[in-house]
Amino acid sequence: MTANRPSRTDHGRRPPPVAAGMLMALAAAAFAIMSVIHFGVDIPVGFTTISDPFAGAAPPEAVISGVMAVGATAVFTRRTTTRRVALGTTLFALLGTAYGLTITLDSTRTGDLAYHLGILATLLAILGLLLVPARRADARVTGREPG
Repeated sequence: MTANRPSRTDHGRRPPPVAAGMLMALAAAAFAIMSVIHFGVDIPVGFTTISDPFAGAAPPEAVISGVMAVGATAVFTRRTTTRRVALGTTLFALLGTAYGLTITLDSTRTGDLAYHLGILATLLAILGLLLVPARRADARVTGREPG
């Protein structure tokens, strides 16, 4: 039965799922927005305003935003070699977010803590999409149902 399964090599040659690219684009936008907020720009949202100047976090978030945008763009090209690019950019963002979380844990910045935990969950979901082959996609590639 294992002969019907695609090998790890086959999985690595397939383009990453579009859902991963969409989540990567969402993460890039979130990092960009937080960078702008941390640079000191106030953003009115309904009856309140988001204001959280934190100059030390703004540049790293801008860099991570750009890196994630590169990864998302790579995924959307649908080339087989982009899985490595997507994995690399996601791991870079994960490391940066984990470091930012260690700084946030020692502060009273509740909003930042929620943001870091949310973006961390998103990045882990992206990583899962990139690492775990989809069963249905395997069936389409091989012409056989998973078994």
